[in-house]
Amino acid sequence: MGSKLVLFGFLVVVPAIFDAAAAETYTVGDEMGWTTPPSGAAAYSTWASKKKFHFGDTIVFNWTGSHSVAEVSKADYDKCRTKSPDGEIHETSPANYTLNSNGTHYFICTVDSHCDRGQKVTINIGGEHSSASSLAATFFTLLVSLLSSYI
Repeated sequence: MGSKLVLFGFLVVVPAIFDAAAAETYTVGDEMGWTTPPSGAAAYSTWASKKKFHFGDTIVFNWTGSHSVAEVSKADYDKCRTKSPDGEIHETSPANYTLNSNGTHYFICTVDSHCDRGQKVTINIGGEHSSASSLAATFFTLLVSLLSSYI
């Protein structure tokens, strides 16, 4: 009876851990989308500060009108350098970026003075998903070990 309860517990816990490690999709600016914000750069920094981005997440830039998005270096971000940025310029909406490295990612609009007027966002990524995946792998190993002792 006890072994069945332990097995049931693992069958409930392990899928929950794998679900916690699943990647999320975020729309930059939520309902506002990717536009020249009326309140300046604070709009996107406030939006990003309310999110927890992780390795493997996808951020989606949606816009109408004349905009673009490029991932750039910190120097290009700070100076709103829109000519020949480090990254590829996406000129068609939606533009999707998968966050495939931990650290800080910088995005700007390269159209006219949009970046200077606040159309830029910083995305900070931690490694929590990889930690959750390691925890799930540990539970899975323990589960296999327990099952093999009962078979």
